Amino acid sequence: MNRIKHHTLKVIKHPLFSGSVIMFVGNMGANGINYVYHLVMGRMLGPVNYGVLASLYSIMYLVSIIPSSASVSIVKFVSSAKNSELYSVYTSIKKLIFKLAIVLAVLMFVMSPSISRFLHIENVSSVALIAPVLFFSLVTLVNQSTSQGFLKFLGFVIPALISSLAKLLIGVGLILLGWSVFGVMLAIVIGAILAYFYSQKFIKKHIKPGKTKDVDLKPFLKYSGPVLLQSLAFTSIFTIDVVLVKHFLDPFSAGIYAAISTLGKIIFFATSPVTSTMFPVVSKRRASNQSYSKIFLASLLITASIALVITAFYWLFPELAIGVLYGKDYLSAKTDLVWMGAFMLFYTLSNLLVNFFLSIGKVRIVFVPLLAALAQVGLIWLYHGSITQVIQISLCVTFAMFICLATYTGYNLVYETKNNE
Repeated sequence: MNRIKHHTLKVIKHPLFSGSVIMFVGNMGANGINYVYHLVMGRMLGPVNYGVLASLYSIMYLVSIIPSSASVSIVKFVSSAKNSELYSVYTSIKKLIFKLAIVLAVLMFVMSPSISRFLHIENVSSVALIAPVLFFSLVTLVNQSTSQGFLKFLGFVIPALISSLAKLLIGVGLILLGWSVFGVMLAIVIGAILAYFYSQKFIKKHIKPGKTKDVDLKPFLKYSGPVLLQSLAFTSIFTIDVVLVKHFLDPFSAGIYAAISTLGKIIFFATSPVTSTMFPVVSKRRASNQSYSKIFLASLLITASIALVITAFYWLFPELAIGVLYGKDYLSAKTDLVWMGAFMLFYTLSNLLVNFFLSIGKVRIVFVPLLAALAQVGLIWLYHGSITQVIQISLCVTFAMFICLATYTGYNLVYETKNNE
């Protein structure tokens, strides 16, 4: 009995378990709010205006390539840093990202009219509001990723919760005032600002200021390059389909596609806490020359199980999934939902595999998802006759990517096992 109790406590105290619980509960809370948000917006705005909002979200996902790639790099370097170096590493990266945030926000603002024309959006101001969202997302993510890197996961999830709740409540209020899509975008900006102020307060509480030492950021930048390519690839696969559908198909079809795309993303967001927790744990074990294969295999099993259950639900109960969440206006997409689920299943598993290799410093793997992203864009550009055709192209691309990554993963795990014997 004591032995069972001892092992139970050991599992609970393990950073993969405790961190996963915090990340899972926090991220699921934020993702839950985000999905309520999309469902409410889908009903309040209708298919056409919701298609506009979804295309703007896709642009935000694409411009978040910089924040997401910076996030992975920050987690990697913070988790590998010694305690005495932590403040200096954080300060140096923060200054660099702040300058980058200003430049990118200005570029986004200047490009807003061109993006508006490509997506057939009349209100340029709605597109321009992406600029401040990008700026505050970048500076907030430095704090979030630093917290994640030294395993203070609350500093990662609470800003996400604040941002999600604020944009929902304020967004609904502004729609009721008649501000439509512009009001929704303004609410997102306000939520991003509130999240930043909380994240800054959290960091000040957990990182004690000290003498700053010169930190060589060349390794950080060198590592960030491949990570940026990885983020570019996965974010493109995740979002470019919505953008191209908005460009090529009629407004109603774009709204329908946006709805099933959002449902498909449930698979990714439901499993993302596992990947987010696995990354710093494996990175730390790698830096300490400890075994990490069991951590990875457990993460893969949990991710695959969750993804398969949701995909099966979409296959068995498509009308329930769409009808209850979005309403009867979107039921024409019921035959395509399982295809979207399968697409996101292989996307999610591939994302976990690539993050595993990045956590142990093997960065060349990023060329696999990069090639997949290019193939997806090229094929959809040539073949976009229907919603079904677009989804099936994405499914074929992600399935091929997963097979390549799984084969390479198996080879590396066998190699590691032989070396440890």
